[in-house]
Formats: sequence, C-alpha cells, structure tokens
Amino acid sequence: MIHEKISAYFGEVAGDPHHRYRSWEHCYRFFREATPSGIAAQRQNAALQLGFYLASWGMYRGSTFLLQRAYTVHLGVVDCLVSQRFAPLWEREFGCEATDVELVPIILDAAGAISEAYSQFGEPTETLVTKVLLGTFGCLPACDQYFIAGFRGAGLGYSYLNSKFVKKLLAFSCEHLTELRREQATIRDHSGAHYPLMKLVDMYFWQFGYEAGGQSEAKA
Repeated sequence: MIHEKISAYFGEVAGDPHHRYRSWEHCYRFFREATPSGIAAQRQNAALQLGFYLASWGMYRGSTFLLQRAYTVHLGVVDCLVSQRFAPLWEREFGCEATDVELVPIILDAAGAISEAYSQFGEPTETLVTKVLLGTFGCLPACDQYFIAGFRGAGLGYSYLNSKFVKKLLAFSCEHLTELRREQATIRDHSGAHYPLMKLVDMYFWQFGYEAGGQSEAKA
C-alpha cells in the first residue's frame, strides 16, 4: 500500500524536472546542505527559496496574506529556523526510532515560532506552518486538505497540530520504517534527492486523501 501510494504521487514528478512539486526538493536541498550559520549568512537567498516553494505549493493564492507581501516576509522565519534551540531538528531525521519522541516538543516549539514570525503580517494557518517545516527541517508533513483527509481516512484522526498528532506520525513512521526506507532509496536512485521520512509520510497520506476524494485538483 505504501509503495503504491508513494509511486502514484511521485509518478507526476519523476518525468518532469521542472514540475512545480520539485520546488520542495530545491528548497529542502538548500536548507539541508547549508549549516544553520550558512543559512543565516544567506538569509536573503533562503527567504527567496522558501517563498518560491510556498508559492508553488499554493500558499500565495486567493486572499492569503503572503500574496500581498514581498519575499522579505520570510526573513523572520529564516531567522527563527536557525536559532540554537532548534539545532536538534537539523541534526536528526524525525521518524526513525521511538526515542525521537523527545523531539516532539522541539517540533511544536518550532511551529509556534514560525507562526509568531508571520503573525505581524497576517494569520498563519497550520497548513502554512507545516509546509514551512516540511520544506526546511523536513520534520512534519504538510497538513493540507488531502493529507488530513487521508490521515482521517486511515482511521488515525486529526484535530489540530499538537503532541498527540505528532506522536501518531512518529508511531506510523516507525511501524513502516522498512517500507519507507525502501521508498527513500528508490527515489534517491531515480532523482538523486533525499526525501526525509516525513516527506514520504506526507506523500502517502496526501495520495490516500486525494484518491478517496476523487478530486482532480493538484497539490496545494
């Protein structure tokens, strides 16, 4: 099941190096290949990378507050991401083992810091905050419409971004670690990109929700 869903999702990306889904790859690679100090030294470029990824993933459409702002709206977020208190999220891949539960408070703290950084410009949604986390630390899936539908459809339940939800993600990842590692290797062999465990979890549940909803809309 995991292979089927992830393959269906990645199939849209695999044959097109310019597909908009690739914006996540470019953003994630930029943040992961630089040290926090390196990111801080390139904060303007980091804000541009983050902004373009978010635009590709639907966060600049409609009445969103980001649509009315320049890329500099992301500078405060970049600054908080490189804070020393979030260092463990750069050093470990969340979802590998049960002891990763100690990262849950740090992840939630990071989510709160991102929300606070944006709050001077508008009301940041959980979708926006989790997309930032997915594109930088890679420590959470993006909690958008189809992901939440898939998560609920699998009988896991979702109310809001909290400790209980993150622990459910960790349990799912640990339970299916062998399969997820296999998908990581397949994607890496095909595209050369490293997809963290929570990105694969994101793809799996998003595809689950997308198919269950019978929708034709692409990921937003």
